[in-house]
Amino acid sequence: MHRILKNKRSWLSFCIVLCIPFFEIVQLLMYQKNSSEVFHPAFAFFLTGSSIGHAPQIVLIWFLPIYFLMLVADDPIQDYQTGYRYVLISKIGKKKYVLYKMFLSFVLSFFTMLVALAVNFMTVSIIFSGGTFTKGVMELNIEDNALFQFSVNHPYIAILVFSIISCFMSGLAGLLGSSMSLFFLDRKYAYAASFLVWFLMILKRDSIVYLFQPFTEYGLDVLVPTILFAKLVFLLIAIFVFMYEVKYNES
Repeated sequence: MHRILKNKRSWLSFCIVLCIPFFEIVQLLMYQKNSSEVFHPAFAFFLTGSSIGHAPQIVLIWFLPIYFLMLVADDPIQDYQTGYRYVLISKIGKKKYVLYKMFLSFVLSFFTMLVALAVNFMTVSIIFSGGTFTKGVMELNIEDNALFQFSVNHPYIAILVFSIISCFMSGLAGLLGSSMSLFFLDRKYAYAASFLVWFLMILKRDSIVYLFQPFTEYGLDVLVPTILFAKLVFLLIAIFVFMYEVKYNES
């Protein structure tokens, strides 16, 4: 933890994740500058993606594993390069070493996203205080989608729930990066493999991006299988790496 806190690359990654949502605020302010309408704070919230093009969401969500690799998840590679890996393993054993690296990556990635979303929510609540503009979302009525209707009726609960899910998915992105780092012990392979797996999950029909987006047409029939499948994939990768490291890898 001391090394991570002293690492400029880790701080850079943290600042990137923290600052990207502010570009969304700038876009929304530009969007409404020639109008008397003021965005509803829940619809100005970063995850809602009310800006045209959704560029900030793409830049953050698509590259989450890369940011978290820079933040903490590639720590096993630095251990390997400095030889500290062998010192730690000799003291606490390989099983605890691998579990600790995975756990630390999940937790720090989770809380980094939590801080970024909390800061964004507090900011939009101040800037867009009293706003009611929702780009017509509040007027929509999708009768066969109970989740959408609940979200529209309770927007703040909706963004809270999706924020927790987004933080959980961020933790899984960190876990993925840590697993790849432990397996490859080489940054170019770990970064490439992490991004490839994550991006394949984005490209599939029921994309994991849906899990980061409140107020969409996707209901529980889509979101629940999507999060369960994503959780299964990332946990299976982590379990495979854990078993390989503990039982077969002698390095």
